[in-house]
Amino acid sequence: MTSLKSAAQELRGAAAALAESRGLQPDALPCRSDALLLLAAAALKAVEADAAGAANVVAAAREARRLLRPHLPRPQQPEAETAAAAAGRKRARATAEDAEDADLGQYSHAHAFDGDARRRAKFARLMGGGKGEESHHNTFAADASTVKRINGELEEQFNTALSHHGKKGLGA
Repeated sequence: MTSLKSAAQELRGAAAALAESRGLQPDALPCRSDALLLLAAAALKAVEADAAGAANVVAAAREARRLLRPHLPRPQQPEAETAAAAAGRKRARATAEDAEDADLGQYSHAHAFDGDARRRAKFARLMGGGKGEESHHNTFAADASTVKRINGELEEQFNTALSHHGKKGLGA
């Protein structure tokens, strides 16, 4: 049997450790609800760790702690960090605009991206074209005239193959 007082002291220590692990000062929480949330999370974690508990109680405590996790307090970010994060987002948008200049290698003359800068930027990012490296490929993607010529030759070969009725074997 344990006393309520000893369980409360143990819970207080666990909540303080949880606050410190989240980067908070346990003695200087901004509001009472933050302290209560930390205590609840620590209590649920203690129930999970209790080996003598029933499996369904442990599972319920685990699920409750998982649902409570997004509501736990986090340390306040200084304005300088949030401004830097906003600048990072602006930088990411700027790189999407710079993808127009990205080296697409053999695909730079393909007409798949005509008029769609966003698709071109995504393709450049996925293929590594935005890293400033030159393409090392010696093959080339076909442009519209080459595709038309290849399709014509393929259709001609198909029609020739259809005209060979009943000829079998090599060299027929």
